[in-house]
Amino acid sequence: MIPAFLLSALLFGGPPPAALPADGRGETRTAAAASQEAMVLRTLEGKVAEVGASRGEGELPVVTLKLQTRDGDFEVLVAPAEVLADIGFAVAVGDQVRARVFLEPVSRQAYAQKLLNESKDLMVRLRTLRHEPLWDAAGKWQGSPAELPSRRAAERPGRGDRGDRGPTERNPPPPPPM
Repeated sequence: MIPAFLLSALLFGGPPPAALPADGRGETRTAAAASQEAMVLRTLEGKVAEVGASRGEGELPVVTLKLQTRDGDFEVLVAPAEVLADIGFAVAVGDQVRARVFLEPVSRQAYAQKLLNESKDLMVRLRTLRHEPLWDAAGKWQGSPAELPSRRAAERPGRGDRGDRGPTERNPPPPPPM
């Protein structure tokens, strides 16, 4: 007979909730820590149906998006409104958005890691891959200029067109053998 712990790990990739292993100090993990580990990084694409606010990380209210996707509606926590205003990133009802999010599968709540507003052709990274926000506890931007909103076309000049770069120089073909 296969132990329940091993069976759960094989079928679901982890232990059952009642059998969470102890941490290094002999204490069991908290529900919040287990929930954090249950989040998966996923890309959602859809139309913004609603823009609102909710309590997010810490005590700061954050902008939320109700995103309508092929897989249903998701609530996406973005960032504090002050942070978005400071960095010049905006999202409105009706915008087409692609978001890379940390998704809590049960509640369908998502935390935006990277957000691309396809309607305005702007993209910004809001959290690290460790789920850490790129703003401080006071709601001030702490990310580097690389995370600031950018126009995708400006990031990839010459995709399909030559732009200002002029003609491509190539070496002439070798002479024919004699």
